[in-house]
Amino acid sequence: MAKDNSNIATDAFDGAAVWATLSPEQQARIGAVALEAAVAGAIAEFFPDPAGRAGAEAQRVALKALETAALNIDGIDRTWIDGADGKPRFRIPSVVGLVCRACGCSQEDPCEEGCGWHDAVTCTVCAGSGEAAHV
Repeated sequence: MAKDNSNIATDAFDGAAVWATLSPEQQARIGAVALEAAVAGAIAEFFPDPAGRAGAEAQRVALKALETAALNIDGIDRTWIDGADGKPRFRIPSVVGLVCRACGCSQEDPCEEGCGWHDAVTCTVCAGSGEAAHV
């Protein structure tokens, strides 16, 4: 069996499961910042300057605040990193779906030449089958 050099964990980060463990105060803090990030992103993407420019900056600040709020809470702390075998492997958020542990491609971001799924953790390009299914 080939040595596993991937830094992607086999299991995804399940935000809903972790969210359920947070207190109402923690949920309120993260939720408020997440809403601000979403609104700022929509303004930045869909509206002209000066609102678009201000929205882009608001999104940048809100995403940093969201990261700080979410990752500085007990319980979430390092649940997104699996280090069971001594090597850190990152649990990619489940929102992206399947992710190839060899190259990091996904359904939304396939390999440049197009690929499909060889199995639940390997795309067809990395498996060497050459099938192009999700393009």
